[in-house]
Amino acid sequence: MYDSLIYAAPIAAALTAFSTARATALAPAAAAQKSARQSTRRNERGEGVISAAIAVLIIASLGALMWVGFRALWENAEETTNSEIAKIGK
Repeated sequence: MYDSLIYAAPIAAALTAFSTARATALAPAAAAQKSARQSTRRNERGEGVISAAIAVLIIASLGALMWVGFRALWENAEETTNSEIAKIGK
């Protein structure tokens, strides 16, 4: 039983030193990763507004095209209706 304690103390000390050294070595990497995440969030801050503006422009363009088509269709239907009414009246 005591023989295992003789070996356990140096192993525990080595593990503690290793974990401390590892934590110290990883601290700058963790800080850089956190900084990268924060800068990514800052860079993506306006993405929703830009996407919404693009969607509005697309819908407005489609609406304008539909209006032009509807107007052309309406004028054609109006001319046809007026000519048929004129034929009936003669």
